[in-house]
Amino acid sequence: MNIFSGDKDMKRINSLTMILALMAIVGFAISGCKKEEGGLKFNHQLHVVDNEMKCSDCHSAGKDGKMEDPDMDKCSECHDIDVDHPSDDCLMCHTLKSSMNDYSVEESVPEKPRGYADLVFTHEAHEDVECNTCHKGIDKQESLSELEWPDMFTCKKCHNGDEAPIDCEVCHTKVRKEIPPESHHGDWAMQHGPASRFDKSCVFCHDNPKRFCNDCHQTQKPRDHIFNWKTTQHGQDATHDRRLCAVCHPASYCSDCHRSQKPVSHARGDWMAYTRENGHAEAAKRNFRSCNVCHTTSECRECHQNVILRK
Repeated sequence: MNIFSGDKDMKRINSLTMILALMAIVGFAISGCKKEEGGLKFNHQLHVVDNEMKCSDCHSAGKDGKMEDPDMDKCSECHDIDVDHPSDDCLMCHTLKSSMNDYSVEESVPEKPRGYADLVFTHEAHEDVECNTCHKGIDKQESLSELEWPDMFTCKKCHNGDEAPIDCEVCHTKVRKEIPPESHHGDWAMQHGPASRFDKSCVFCHDNPKRFCNDCHQTQKPRDHIFNWKTTQHGQDATHDRRLCAVCHPASYCSDCHRSQKPVSHARGDWMAYTRENGHAEAAKRNFRSCNVCHTTSECRECHQNVILRK
């Protein structure tokens, strides 16, 4: 049964489809610009590089030791600002959203990482450190949204125990080396593997992460080493990423075992059959590198020089 009564219904459907598509495009465009619409536009490169200004020309340390952002009075030292009679010139620094809201300015920089929650920091204690040491590349940034907060790797370049203290309590009120982070509760022992491969922050508490991992994994098998691991699974995983195997096993571990015990694939009835599409031929085409664990390329030639394969 045709649910449409005629051309008018079809036109309505087409019009509705076009409206929804247009709304999606507009919504996408707005979401893409949202990061830039914090209220203020500022180009560090224009000020620091092109006009050779110093950070201290605009920023000064407040009573709590935090670096304060410049206000309108500070900007007016260089810019001709008429607060009572705003004009299009204001849009050089203010976004359109800001101008529509009486030129108010919201937070324009990216949100601070979670690690900053208990951070104790004062710029006064770092007054002899160049700004670019911690705020790497800020002099080349053309937007406040490009600002990147210093991470622990940046801090530890100086806080290494020699140039500056390395103790957690120097900079943090809660973080302690002997107290596990919130992420380390629950089933962390089962879930830490993927996190350790993508997050390099393990080194902050574990002085020698490789040794720390080895001490545990050499005595406790990973959870994927289940009952059929040896017979069917380990070969595939070793093919994809042997580096994981190398955490516990030396390269000789594979060859020592496979020389005395043939892989499960070698039990195929046609493994050494005199046909072109036999078992070992398929395996060699798929992953010849695995053959080289036990066999050299010369072994192939020694056999195939004297064998006539059947079609």
